[in-house]
Amino acid sequence: MELKAQALFPSVVWGTVIDDHVALNKELLALAYALRAKDARGVSRTNVAGWQSNNILQELPEFAQINQRILQACERIAESQHFMPGLTFDHQAWVNISPPGASNQVHFHANCYFSGVYYISLDAPKCGSLFFRDPRTASRMMPYPATKQTSFTATEIKMPPEPGRLYIFPGWLEHGVEINQSASDRVSISFNVTARAKI
Repeated sequence: MELKAQALFPSVVWGTVIDDHVALNKELLALAYALRAKDARGVSRTNVAGWQSNNILQELPEFAQINQRILQACERIAESQHFMPGLTFDHQAWVNISPPGASNQVHFHANCYFSGVYYISLDAPKCGSLFFRDPRTASRMMPYPATKQTSFTATEIKMPPEPGRLYIFPGWLEHGVEINQSASDRVSISFNVTARAKI
């Protein structure tokens, strides 16, 4: 008997490492701390013991390079998924500075096609991984008695961070970030991306 598996409604996470990230991240790190110096309070969303900026990076010319990379990546993903031609992609982006002990609660991003994170600075592997929860909520009622985790049996999957790493995923996919157990700040940029027909 031959059994063939077919994945239905897969939850896809796209990833890449930006080629020239060393020079780019040096510039972004200084910009991130400058933002925090201007607004020490920041905003409180999913961050626990960390700092987040307002969703303003898309409006700041000094962040133009990373903004462009984010949108280019999302445009390529959209093309691969047969989005309508001629769409204009818009985004909101913000800085996260997570000191030792900081984390991000499990959450999702409503009203966007893509969300993601770009890592600027961190001390791997103790800085804490990005993790995703199985969106099939009913599957959590009875976990599989598997001896080895697979993409089918897992209820949570971790994605390792590294400087220059860009992850993009559907906004509806539940995710969080583990506690930073290193001695250094974990600095990143998060974003939401939408698309609209050109006027």
